[in-house]
Amino acid sequence: MGIKNIINRNNRNNQGQRTVKTIKIVRKVKPTQPKIKSNTKTNHKPSKARISLQKTTIDMYLRHIPYISLEQLNTLLQQKITKKQKQQVKDQITKIEEKQLTRQQMQEKIEQQKLKIKTYTPTQIKEYMQVHQIYNTSFELSFFQEFTIEILEHYINNYIKITFLNQDTGREEHKIFLITKDTIIDLMELIHKGKNYEDMLTGSDREILQTYYQATKVEIITPNEFKSSQYKKRKGAYFNYINITEVDLERYQIGNNEQEHLQLSKTQCFIHSLRQSGEYSESLIEYIQSQMNEDNIQFSFLSIKKLNGLGPIHLTYYEDGKNDRVYDINTINYKETKTETETPKLVNIGCYKNHYFINDKSVPISKVWIKNYKEHHNSPTFMKSTNLKQIRKTTKSYCYSFYTDDQNIGISAGTMITTMMEQGLFQEIENPNIYNQNEDKPISAPIDCKPFQKISLTKEEKDLQQKEWEDKQQKRLLDQYNEGIKGIEGIEQEEIEQEKLEETEEQEETEETEEIEKREIRQLIIYADFESTTKDENNNNIVHKPFLLCWTVNGDEFYHGRTIFSLIEFIQDKAVQESYNKFLVLYHNLSYDASFILQQQIKISSILKPDNQIIQFTVQIKHHLSIVFRDSMRLTGNDVSVSKMPAMFFTKEMQSKIYKEIFPYTYYTMNRYLIKFGSIEEASKHIGKHTKEEFIFSIQNAQAYVDEDTFDLQQYALYYCEQDVRVLSKSMQIFEQMIKEHFNLDLFKYVSISSLSLESQKQSGCFKGCVQVTGQLRKFLQQFVIGGRVMTANNKIIKVGKEFPIDLENKQVVVINKDDTTDDDCTSMYPSAQRRMYYPAGECKTLTKEQIQYYNNPNNLFKITLDEKSKDKSTLYLEVKLKKSKSFIKRDFPLISYKNKDGVRMFTNDFDTERSYFYDHISLQDLITFQHVEYEIVSGVRFTSRNYNIQNIIYEMFTKRQEFKKQGNPVQIIYKLMLNSSYGKTIEAVHNTEDVIVTEKKYVDYIYKNKDFIKEITQIGDKYIVNVRSEVVDQTAYTYIGVLILSVSKRIMNEVMCTAEDTGIKIYYQDTDSIQISKADVPILNDAFFKKYGRERQGKGMGQFHEDYESKKGEVTHASRAIYLGKKFYAVELQVETKKGEQDIDYHLRGKGVTTQSILKKCQDYNCDPIELYNKLSNHEEIEFDLCTDKPCFEKNKAYEYVSRESFIRKVKF
Repeated sequence: MGIKNIINRNNRNNQGQRTVKTIKIVRKVKPTQPKIKSNTKTNHKPSKARISLQKTTIDMYLRHIPYISLEQLNTLLQQKITKKQKQQVKDQITKIEEKQLTRQQMQEKIEQQKLKIKTYTPTQIKEYMQVHQIYNTSFELSFFQEFTIEILEHYINNYIKITFLNQDTGREEHKIFLITKDTIIDLMELIHKGKNYEDMLTGSDREILQTYYQATKVEIITPNEFKSSQYKKRKGAYFNYINITEVDLERYQIGNNEQEHLQLSKTQCFIHSLRQSGEYSESLIEYIQSQMNEDNIQFSFLSIKKLNGLGPIHLTYYEDGKNDRVYDINTINYKETKTETETPKLVNIGCYKNHYFINDKSVPISKVWIKNYKEHHNSPTFMKSTNLKQIRKTTKSYCYSFYTDDQNIGISAGTMITTMMEQGLFQEIENPNIYNQNEDKPISAPIDCKPFQKISLTKEEKDLQQKEWEDKQQKRLLDQYNEGIKGIEGIEQEEIEQEKLEETEEQEETEETEEIEKREIRQLIIYADFESTTKDENNNNIVHKPFLLCWTVNGDEFYHGRTIFSLIEFIQDKAVQESYNKFLVLYHNLSYDASFILQQQIKISSILKPDNQIIQFTVQIKHHLSIVFRDSMRLTGNDVSVSKMPAMFFTKEMQSKIYKEIFPYTYYTMNRYLIKFGSIEEASKHIGKHTKEEFIFSIQNAQAYVDEDTFDLQQYALYYCEQDVRVLSKSMQIFEQMIKEHFNLDLFKYVSISSLSLESQKQSGCFKGCVQVTGQLRKFLQQFVIGGRVMTANNKIIKVGKEFPIDLENKQVVVINKDDTTDDDCTSMYPSAQRRMYYPAGECKTLTKEQIQYYNNPNNLFKITLDEKSKDKSTLYLEVKLKKSKSFIKRDFPLISYKNKDGVRMFTNDFDTERSYFYDHISLQDLITFQHVEYEIVSGVRFTSRNYNIQNIIYEMFTKRQEFKKQGNPVQIIYKLMLNSSYGKTIEAVHNTEDVIVTEKKYVDYIYKNKDFIKEITQIGDKYIVNVRSEVVDQTAYTYIGVLILSVSKRIMNEVMCTAEDTGIKIYYQDTDSIQISKADVPILNDAFFKKYGRERQGKGMGQFHEDYESKKGEVTHASRAIYLGKKFYAVELQVETKKGEQDIDYHLRGKGVTTQSILKKCQDYNCDPIELYNKLSNHEEIEFDLCTDKPCFEKNKAYEYVSRESFIRKVKF
């Protein structure tokens, strides 16, 4: 009887496990690659050795490799060269490393290689040409292209250790970076283009190149070198082998060729195993998968038990040469997200070669068949069935006997796969990186929304829910025990001990924390600041070094030291003498001051570093106490410096007494500070725009004046630092009082103003009944986050002014002969949007087919309105396909947008009808109303309840702010911050990584265990900050509320702008909440708007528009000339009437990526005004801007050290 059906999924054995009755042999095309030897235990690929290179050698490698782009590199990695050719490349590399060949010697090697090529077979020549054709370069480059393939396959996803000489300390130091494709490309750019290339980069890319440029030695470190005696972190990922037999192993995610294998491997193997078990519904699988970080290929054993919604797992770990290990994961983490209807039964899963698979108990294939496959697979009789019992050799042939189907002699899937590996029936895939490709596909609505939403509960409700859940857990475990499950068995002893150790440490920390929490909380808030040197005695830039630390508690009494240890000692004394047990230290712009703290030998327990900016970290000290260091700038707003604080928080009387002083930063060096006395004349050259007289006045206030040209540097620095800390402390204390008085909140419980504002709305009942979303639902809704529109009309260059010539042939430049431009700005756009809307409430549900059909009718869609009288109270979030109707309206400022290949959002009239777009019903209604777009819903979700509390709360805050502003009361700033901050927190993106502090002692072990999850490693002093990809991601947010705020705010702008366009009024430029139009057109627009919407457009009320150009010289009457080059890059010439009644000119300048000072300096260099300079840019002239013009300029390196720069050139071309 022939072989049929791979698996009969309807049959189970009496233990509830799936039994595979027969296994199918599929006749498939075998891999075209040459056959390889068996993958036996003694024939595994050798581990890669550490390669130590001189930098000159690497330079030579990369210089000879032709420059390639990232796209070309991805193509190159797909190319195949024979093992023989690979060995030739390795031999060449070895010879180069040993002899350190010069470029001339390298050329000789190339010529020799060319001679060898002539002897190659036609097949080898063809394979060479496949690589050669990628670049269309001369044939002599073949060797280097092969080398590129080899070095990329060999080194990507390993680590590069760069040793260099620290110029400041004179010591050799090293830094370790993860090698990625981008790293290779950047290094090639550096070698081909020279050191100036690094100026084009930012962040970690720039740091790698800077470190490499100073390198004395470079080492490629493979993960195997981190191996230690500690246990290995077991995990599952994609199977890096293909099946070279005819047996169909698709159920176990193993293909018969690379293309098929890649297709099978697009689903994470653990999820594939759950799906194959048949015990999980698609909605539950979707929920479990959404918690797994999609940036990770691998998923560790220990993270499995953290997954909510997962049932019991019986996991068997297979390892060559060792006994199988069994893990029983018995905890179901339903929490408040699990439905009552599903209770998955026990699932058997295996893990081999870091690959999870469904471990069927009985697969109808025998070990005898597997072990004899190579010798007998050409025999039709042998291939008749995989249930082979034995083989007897006769005189002329072989005699095969098979088990019958009812004999049930099958082996487990794990035994089958490991035996096939032993017999060499798998072929290793030589380029595993091809599987690490996240496809940018749209995410459709979840099958079931219920698991992805959480309602905020009171403490009593949470306690009751937890008790009910624990009771269910106890009953389930008892049921499992009665079925014969005995708990955790067979786990390797060292791993048990390690887990126990980690659990013990966690328990001790928890008990310690609980003990501290039981005490009466006595918090001490400290305000601090460092002063540092930025230059050496020869005026050269150096790593910034602190020479003074000043701090205060009340703003009146000050303490001083040089390093952070003096502050820590002060805190320890306070803990002992005054029984303080909670400490918060505020620095303004902590990311800078942290560079002086983290370098010290102190214990950091946690760090918060979004966008590579440190905003908080915790230091452990004696007596089980900790100090939280926090950035006060996150509370006041990132654009608020200490010098601006008095105007924000102080009365005019206070401002005359407490203010930020003048300080000659670049004059201070460590030697001058220690010598103590300095020259007033020389120091005056380092005070920027301030005058010498102002500086002398400050010196006298500081009681640091010695004589007419001498001052006491130490005394003045002490006075200046105290003054900074005084301003900070007094400002934050007033801020704290205002927040307490007006919002009844504790300012210092929050890290940012957005968190504070969100909590204020929660307390006011704005979020009552609103759920927090997570997982797949949050990912779906995140696609709806579209920020404000920023663009010129039709994305063209716009010139406004009567002097500009009109060039009809240049279609990319539009000239408008008017001289009365004005800036029409919307008052409090986001709060105004909140005033018009509601917050969706209640449970979120996936749209049914019937509901999709219903809302595909625009008449039904428009039954949903914002007001409380709405016929349909639904709030929709829809994945749609769009197409143009016959009456489609082409707009100068289109409503439809997409992200281009560079990740930049573009608004366009031309859109892809096959693409999925994501709009809530507000935005979709606007598309239909203002552009006559037709749509078809693909998927979606909806909320059916509403909470309108935000309307009154936001209006009350706006009104109070207006009143306080008229009174000149500083509290109006607090209301402004709170009004504009809350919505940003609702659309916060998911954080897929975390920063872990690792000591030198634990560094090697940590790297080995977590090597597959590490993104970046930074050495800071005696510790490392390791940025790792989180395995389990289960963060919650109110994304759907933020989306609705953005949509209503865009409606405010669309109503005005489309009315203007329909009336024939030309808009030149939009920047989110403002438009640039002719001043003469403003009253015409106001009348047209009133006729259409029945409300006044002009004014300073919520949602109204007003002129917003300002000048320090006087009152702006209008703008006479303007050039709009692109997003956030324009220049406007303002006509100003001074207080004396005279006419003057000022400029409103924006230049994304460049500073106003650098623009004005370039105008001086060119002897032109800003309009003329921007006109040069409009003619595609490339202009260099120095970002360090008239301002301190420094950058942070990878070790969190700051170094000043004399210049930072940025090239701009349109």
